[in-house]
Amino acid sequence: MSKGNPGYGNDGSGGSSGPATTWSGHYTVDPSEMESRFANEDGLSYVDSIFEEPTEADLEKIQLVREILPLLPPREADFVELYYFKKLRQTDIADIFGVSQPTVCYRLSRAASRIRFLLGLPRVEVEVMEADLTGLLTDNLDVQIMLLMWKTTCQSEVAKRLGVSQGLVRHRFLRTVNRMKGNTCYLSYVQLFEYISSKLNILREVQRPLWDERVTHCIC
Repeated sequence: MSKGNPGYGNDGSGGSSGPATTWSGHYTVDPSEMESRFANEDGLSYVDSIFEEPTEADLEKIQLVREILPLLPPREADFVELYYFKKLRQTDIADIFGVSQPTVCYRLSRAASRIRFLLGLPRVEVEVMEADLTGLLTDNLDVQIMLLMWKTTCQSEVAKRLGVSQGLVRHRFLRTVNRMKGNTCYLSYVQLFEYISSKLNILREVQRPLWDERVTHCIC
């Protein structure tokens, strides 16, 4: 399956030209369009683009995305809600928030990447993970580093929160993962943290330079 990012529609806005999917008077997102945005290899390739009522599996996948939205930066979550679920065009979203259409497109693309990452992230209960880490690690700093790396995926952010160097965070993180590999009880956590290692900084919020905003140059 493809891993599409939000693109441009025929009007340059990235909006869908087809009618919204409805059933029983309710308004929903077309799962085939959801797939093109947030697809992975286990996605909805079998779903036709035109149907009258989504399947239970379709609704479950849509619900998963909705549950993930609070984990995104608030502005990105708003854009996803309006674009994918409310079917607004990128240009309309830009007008609502007072930004340019390229900014909306960029934030939707970033949100799609974060959602794909979160959909693929092995599920764990944070309380259980903290207890398991405490049982393995004698230094509470190591426990906090692993928990924050799971939460933020960003070594520099973890270092900032704990008041230590980024190099120390990296060293302790890798050391803990290697230690887990020697204990079969922690192999699920090895999978979790290696997945995070492959997508470092994916959840980091970065302020984008305003290169897309209009600039007036005065030439004398």
